[in-house]
Amino acid sequence: MGNDGRSVSYGIIFQIINVVTVLADDITGAAEIAGVCLRFGLSVTFDFDFHIERLPLTDVWIIASDTRSLPEKEAGVAVRKIVKTLNILQVTTIFKKIDSALRGHILSEINALREYIPIEKVFILPANPETGRTIEGGIYRINGQPLHQTAFAHDPDFPAQTASVREILQLTENDADMVTPDIFKKEDYETCARQIRSEILPVGGSVFFEACLPVYFPLAKPHSVAPQSVHNEKSMLMICGSTHEASKQFIRENRIFYRLDINAGFVEELLENMEKFRIWMENTRLNFNHYKKVMITVKNEYGWFVSSKRVKNFLAVITAELIRKCAIDELLIEGGATAYACLQQAGFSSLVPVEEYSRGVVRFKIPGKMNLHLTLKPGSYEWSSKLFES
Repeated sequence: MGNDGRSVSYGIIFQIINVVTVLADDITGAAEIAGVCLRFGLSVTFDFDFHIERLPLTDVWIIASDTRSLPEKEAGVAVRKIVKTLNILQVTTIFKKIDSALRGHILSEINALREYIPIEKVFILPANPETGRTIEGGIYRINGQPLHQTAFAHDPDFPAQTASVREILQLTENDADMVTPDIFKKEDYETCARQIRSEILPVGGSVFFEACLPVYFPLAKPHSVAPQSVHNEKSMLMICGSTHEASKQFIRENRIFYRLDINAGFVEELLENMEKFRIWMENTRLNFNHYKKVMITVKNEYGWFVSSKRVKNFLAVITAELIRKCAIDELLIEGGATAYACLQQAGFSSLVPVEEYSRGVVRFKIPGKMNLHLTLKPGSYEWSSKLFES
């Protein structure tokens, strides 16, 4: 099955003209869904600059917004704009992709979606037992630790202050139609997925989406394709936009990339002084052309602090500049907000998924950029060793 058309044989339960639409609140979560689709042989349209007037001719339509990084009110407005268009296009089969650790404006986005799509019940299943993320007795744990006692307690935008799922979501007794079941094993997803109907909205992570596939596409089966290693022959630029411990550990143990560590104070200097920024960019370009594999990180230390928004915008500008000035074969970005900003700054609006290295680590072609590939990863996930094997 190719990207130029949908397989008629898959559309048995849902209307054949109604593409399964995934609405994600960040781009790396959307990429994770694209990886699942690759594994099941489903054709995908992947958009993150939403100016669409007709349904794509693929099995799955993934719309990656950046609403997790917006203020709550703005996030609701953005979702309403997208869902209003989906309503005009008569899209009814929707999966709402959210963060597996429940970061974001989840309830506000669900309520915005319900204004345009008739929904009687919402199933919210975010966790992933495969990675130690479980919910038992309504308490979210990561490898046995309550969520608010893990690294997510220090998230710069959505610090976990409790492990109670319903408290995190700010659900009340009046939200009886919001179902938040325990998730301790794969079968917990399958039990809920079997109940999915057009009037029930599934909300969750990629594991829940995968469990819903037998409902959406009864004939689709997973298949294994070994992804290729890219690090030996290709020039690579890695942008590290996450503060999660998994990211910090990879940076510390890196033996592949020439590392450019920028402290927060220097970021502020570059943002305030365009001549200094121009000189730094030229030196960075020369470093890339010499080393071919470069990692760029920003550190908040030595008494300096720069907001995550300013770091994101800074990384976006330098990424776009390096794409324009250097022969980059492989662009690797971690962190959804950072990735979204970088791609928008570079003027890209859609992606074509080509390889899944591991869950959440997905490689894309960029339309119009023949020699440039992009690999995305959520900040709290680990880079797949398959990507860097010799």
